[in-house]
Amino acid sequence: MRVGADLFAEQSYGATTTRELARALGITNGTFYHHYPNKEDLLIEICLEATDGLLAAGEEAVATTAPGEPRLRALIAAHVAATVRDLNLHRTMLTELRSLSRANARRVTERRDAYGDLVGAAVRDARQAGFLRDDIADDVLTALLLNLLNWTVFWLGDGSRPEPEIVTTIAAVFFEGSRRKI
Repeated sequence: MRVGADLFAEQSYGATTTRELARALGITNGTFYHHYPNKEDLLIEICLEATDGLLAAGEEAVATTAPGEPRLRALIAAHVAATVRDLNLHRTMLTELRSLSRANARRVTERRDAYGDLVGAAVRDARQAGFLRDDIADDVLTALLLNLLNWTVFWLGDGSRPEPEIVTTIAAVFFEGSRRKI
């Protein structure tokens, strides 16, 4: 799965052949097809692993942190940690979701939406606690935060930024723009 994610992230799903996947794994094409009847089966596994990892990390952050700013900071840190740990899984999921069949894409988007709901609930809690400004809709703030988090995969690749710096930067940009002014 990780070798597939690396190749898909590097050269795209469409440009990667099963022969290249098998060669990178040091196996025959027949052995590859024994484990994955087709290339899309590998892609759906990658996408589900990425979304399930985010959802698990987010659920743990929510369960162990008080509502408001602490919970949002914990979600940001959990998301960044999961992304850094499995960078090419996340990059592949974000860029190659369009390559999945409609049924498989729906499986991924259902899990992605569950994660979005988790983040959205944390945003609503923070607003109800008086932490976030009330002139921007919850769904807009949620979408903005998710975009800040998700698209970091494209500038994380070189490893030049340590994880704590990434978390601090995303939190600063989000909170300074959305914090309720007293």
